[in-house]
Amino acid sequence: MSGVNLIPQTVQTAQARRRRLKRWGVSVVASLALLAAPIVTDWVRRAAADDLRRQNDAARTRATALRAELRTLTSEAEQARVHLERATALRSKRAWSSIFSMIADRMPAGCWLTSVATDPSTPTASAAPHTVSALRLSGVPAIRPGAETTVVIDAPRRLMISGFATEVVEPHQFVTSLKETGIFSSVVLERTNREPVLDGWYFRFQLVCEW
Repeated sequence: MSGVNLIPQTVQTAQARRRRLKRWGVSVVASLALLAAPIVTDWVRRAAADDLRRQNDAARTRATALRAELRTLTSEAEQARVHLERATALRSKRAWSSIFSMIADRMPAGCWLTSVATDPSTPTASAAPHTVSALRLSGVPAIRPGAETTVVIDAPRRLMISGFATEVVEPHQFVTSLKETGIFSSVVLERTNREPVLDGWYFRFQLVCEW
């Protein structure tokens, strides 16, 4: 038995056209997919590369900040080291302000000083530079207990104290009082003589303190 196709020719032609269009569309979509795959892959790779570049830039920025922080910390550590060395050096030196305060406290009421100086006044060529303390005043009565003094420091071995007294016994009392402190190994009254000063006669004296 032979089949008979009763569908009109126009319908058959339209169906055939739709089938061809469908096959063509599928082919086009497949072709576009094949073409798009490398593009998408390249885009993904580019996005990943951009992200890596951003991470690298952030890492560089962080590294720069860390280097700057390290330089700051290194500088602060160096300053702290210098301050520590200075503090250690100062602690190793004699407390000159305390020594001058002690001298003023031990000085008899009728005495005043005209000069307090170290011996030697400057470092010798053979000696390593230390700190010398010297107080130089005018040759007239100028310093009394509690008066302000100016001190410049550099490598002393002896302290020479000059001044005036109203009574002849006061320089001896001064020597005895300084010896009692135990600060100096020896305190010697080198000279004392009576001299006219301004409104009267006073006793000029010179002490040498050694340690």
